[in-house]
Amino acid sequence: MVEIISDYIVRKMKICTPAKVRRLQGMVCSSAGVVLNIAMFILKLIASILTGSVAAAVDAVHNLTDSASSVVTLLSFVFTDGKRTKKYPMGTGRLEYVAGFVVAIVLITAGFSLAKASFVKILTPEPVTFSLVSVVMLVFLFLTKLYMAFFNRRISRKISSSALAAASVDCLCDSIATLIAAFAVILVKFTSFNFDAWGGLAVSLFILFAGCKSAKDTVKMIVGIPVCDDLHEDVVKLFSREFHAVTVESMMIHDYGPGNRILSVHVTVPEDSPAEFLCTIQKTLSREVEEKTGCELQTVICRAVARQITAVNSE
Repeated sequence: MVEIISDYIVRKMKICTPAKVRRLQGMVCSSAGVVLNIAMFILKLIASILTGSVAAAVDAVHNLTDSASSVVTLLSFVFTDGKRTKKYPMGTGRLEYVAGFVVAIVLITAGFSLAKASFVKILTPEPVTFSLVSVVMLVFLFLTKLYMAFFNRRISRKISSSALAAASVDCLCDSIATLIAAFAVILVKFTSFNFDAWGGLAVSLFILFAGCKSAKDTVKMIVGIPVCDDLHEDVVKLFSREFHAVTVESMMIHDYGPGNRILSVHVTVPEDSPAEFLCTIQKTLSREVEEKTGCELQTVICRAVARQITAVNSE
C-alpha cells in the first residue's frame, strides 16, 4: 500500500529523475512509519493499562521511540537532496547514514532502559489481568508491524537506503516483541508463572539486538567499506574490453551517500603510450562505468610499465 501511494505521487507530480524519485519514496515510507508507530503506541498503551502487562508497556514505549526514529529518518530524506553546492561540495547524502546510526543509538538506549524495568518487575512481580480485547489488539499490531518490516525492507532495497534498512530490522524485531507480549497476556489465564516480566526482558533483548546490528551496519557505511567483488569484476571487464593493453591494479570507492559514489582506479599502461591515449581512457569509460555500476569514474591513475617481449627461438 505504501509503495502504491509513493508510485501514485511520483506519477501525479511527474517526477522523472532517479534522485528525486528516491527521495520522495523515502519520505513517504518514513512518514508512514511515523503515523503507524504513533497509532501503535496508543493502542499498546491501552492494552497495557487494561491488562497491567509489563511486556505490553515495554513494547508501547518501544513504539514511541520508533516514531522518533522515523522522524529522524524522514528529516534525513528532507535535507538530503544529493546536490553538490559550494558549502557542501560532496552533497549531504551521508546524512542518511548518520540518521541510520541515530536510529540504532535510540534503539540501544531504549533496550537498556526497558531491560532494567523488566528486571525490576521480575524481582517484584505485579498481577496481570487477562483481556481478550487486548490480545486481539496485540495480534493485529503484530501483523501491522510485520507489514511495516516488509515495506521498509522492500523500499530500502529498491532505493538502496541504509536508514530504511535499519528501520526494517527494527520493525521485524518489534513484531516479534509484540507477539511475545501477546503470549505473555494469554499465558496469565493458564499459569501463575510470571511470564510477563520475563517476556518484557525478552522484548528488550530483541530491541538491543536490532540496535547493535543497525549500528554495526551504519558505522561501516560512515567509515567506509572496500570495493565489493562484483563491482571490481564489472570495472575490470569494462577496462579490458575497451583497452587490451590496460591492466587494472586496484580501485577505491568514495561513498558520499546513495547515488553519490566516486570511483578511483589505478591501472598500468605501456610506457610508450601517447598522452592522448591516457586522456582517452577516462573519457571513453566514464559513462559506461556510471551506467553499469552507478559510480562516477572521477580518477584514473596510470602507471607506465615496459612491454614484455617474448623471444621465439627458431631452429
